[in-house]
Amino acid sequence: MAERSGALASRLSTVMVDVSIGTAADRTPPTERTLPVDEIATTCALCGEEQGSGVFRVNGSLIVRCIRCDLVRAATRPRSPHLVYTAEYYASARRKGGYANYVLDARINELTFKRRLRDIERRLGRRGRLLDVGCALGDFLVVARDAGWQAEGVEISSFASKVAASKGVVTYCGVLEDLRLPANQYDVITLYDTIEHLVDPLRTLREIKRLLASDGIVHIVTPDVGGLQARLLGPLWYHFKPGEHLVYFSSATLRAALESAGFLWAGSADAGSYVTISYVFNRLRYYLPRPFGFLESVGRTLRLGPVPFYLHVGEMEAWASRSE
Repeated sequence: MAERSGALASRLSTVMVDVSIGTAADRTPPTERTLPVDEIATTCALCGEEQGSGVFRVNGSLIVRCIRCDLVRAATRPRSPHLVYTAEYYASARRKGGYANYVLDARINELTFKRRLRDIERRLGRRGRLLDVGCALGDFLVVARDAGWQAEGVEISSFASKVAASKGVVTYCGVLEDLRLPANQYDVITLYDTIEHLVDPLRTLREIKRLLASDGIVHIVTPDVGGLQARLLGPLWYHFKPGEHLVYFSSATLRAALESAGFLWAGSADAGSYVTISYVFNRLRYYLPRPFGFLESVGRTLRLGPVPFYLHVGEMEAWASRSE
């Protein structure tokens, strides 16, 4: 057992392309292994349990499932996660990770945001004050503002928050819990592709509850580790992004998190996004880099396939309201 644990520690401290199934040795708590100097071990963000059963190894990093509550998480995380979100992150040419040329795809993202906003308005029955947590470059805020909402955003990236502010929307740079915004002020709070990045999602959800109006609602979109794509692809699932995505929710664990934070669960469903052929090629580069990288380049250069279409991309959406 000691030899196996030692071998695991050696693998964890080496950055390499490696996708494999977790073994019994992967159940050794990260605190008992040697970690890279820029990483620290994680505990379960939902129940605090340290022990996790190894599920997969992705790019040298271990993905584990909590032995108590089933929440899936990265076994380690960067010591300073906010340093990931630089200017390069928002225009990444990497096969996996980042926003896959967020700026180039802004027009297509706008269609997704308009669809989500219509869903919010149907549920809430009115427009009002909205806070987008993890607002990135502010494109959703612009859509909401132009639709008649009083829209504000929170963003941990100084680069992204400055870009958002340059678009004329109110943006707060920092960690939500540290900003101490006024209580009971927001009719809607959204977290779009945000909660999986959080070090302490329960703490953030509790702060969101404090900020919501008494009849306010929360709308979350996040990768679904319990969904069909994740189950079929296993360790090859696109949304396994060590160092960036720290927790991986299923509908059951997301419900548990929201209820633990004091929310009333209002259901979940598969979530999609508007995409183009070039965007699909960009995502498929992760599996076959050369052919799909070439096709993406050709598609963007020749502006092939500009017509957007709605596609389920391995994510879910969830709704909740204050429980009192």
